[in-house]
Amino acid sequence: MSDFVIYVKLPKYLHEWVTNRLGDPVVFPYRAPQNCVIRTYTQKLPPGMRPETAAEGLTAVSIPDSIAKPPEVYNHMAKRGKEAVAESIKDLFLRELWSDITPMVKSNLGLNRLIGAWCELHGISDGNVEAVRQCYYRIRKSYGEVGINLKDFTRPKELL
Repeated sequence: MSDFVIYVKLPKYLHEWVTNRLGDPVVFPYRAPQNCVIRTYTQKLPPGMRPETAAEGLTAVSIPDSIAKPPEVYNHMAKRGKEAVAESIKDLFLRELWSDITPMVKSNLGLNRLIGAWCELHGISDGNVEAVRQCYYRIRKSYGEVGINLKDFTRPKELL
């Protein structure tokens, strides 16, 4: 990875999760799809613009090395490109949250306790646990609205 970064605005829980998982600045694995998004939307710094610097509430994301788009030259990203990077980070977060929590839902711990423990394990502060819980509930609710029940993980008796 290069020493060049872009700065992306993320919700606090997402910033805490991604920097806990991938460092600060965030460095995605070599073949990660997020690097494709970054490479796609990086561009040369427009004339008259100054390079972006760190600021409160922004997450530094490393620009991957590329022969076609060397980060020394292609190190600027416009607003919509940054939004695409943020969305790809959130998608990764939701996949990990869902795949980690869902198998344990049938336990006696209760969903709130499971999510709280998951947040603690992944560097998310107590003040952001509710936001993570809401992410989980929104996924489950969205599927429920189209008739897919993600709450019950037992097989119906007629299928046994």
